[in-house]
Amino acid sequence: MSWKAWVTCGFLCVIACKKESTFLSSSEILQKMEAREKALSSFSIQVHTEEEGGAIEHTVIFRAPELIRVEIEQPRKLSLGFDGRNYYRLEASTKKLRVLSLKLPAAERKLALSKLLGVFIPEGFQLPKVMPKELKQSWLEPQGTSRILRLENRLSEEVTTAYVVRWPSFDFLKKEVWVEGRQMEFVMQEEHCLPGGGLCFPTLVMAKQGGEVLGPQKIGLFFVQEAVSNEHFLFQAPEGFAVEKHSVASLEELELFLRSNP
Repeated sequence: MSWKAWVTCGFLCVIACKKESTFLSSSEILQKMEAREKALSSFSIQVHTEEEGGAIEHTVIFRAPELIRVEIEQPRKLSLGFDGRNYYRLEASTKKLRVLSLKLPAAERKLALSKLLGVFIPEGFQLPKVMPKELKQSWLEPQGTSRILRLENRLSEEVTTAYVVRWPSFDFLKKEVWVEGRQMEFVMQEEHCLPGGGLCFPTLVMAKQGGEVLGPQKIGLFFVQEAVSNEHFLFQAPEGFAVEKHSVASLEELELFLRSNP
């Protein structure tokens, strides 16, 4: 998902913070996030996540600015996507294609897409959800020729998030989330770096809660920064499938729709 809506919402062992004499400005942070976003203009990945209830397997195809398709194989077959105007949900078990027109302003549409599809995009393939003007910045010990930056946001009384990234590439290293005092971590353990000193993307992320390992998420790269044709984002109901069409004109309407159509 794009960073703009959120401006307006190897294992890394974190060691003692080392304060710099100067901090990054909001414009510097946004500039590097924009560069990272351009580098993520297209990608195709396969994701395997181990959870307590069993494995989850899905494929993500993305093309900037908002075209996306998600194919879930496990625990049940389900196709989801957005073609620039409509959100689609194609479910084989119910033989139903649901089409939801998002008649929203650009900023609200990005928030809606993050809610509908963001959970399927692993850390490292979407930018940190941070508000640069309200960040706590900490420089950590250098790693090679790059520096390591920790960015912390208090989103509400109950929720705080922190990202640990390489600077200036914004390569994902770690995410920490505190909800009502309970901590959860997502830690990069293996990664793939593009040739020529390019960006790096996680291929193995470990989830932890309270020090307990919850399960790994393995990410297989099909491609990054390659052309993706429009046909990947087209949805049609197979023969015998029913088609339901709906529309929402606000985030409040979307919430009501999702409650009645889980």
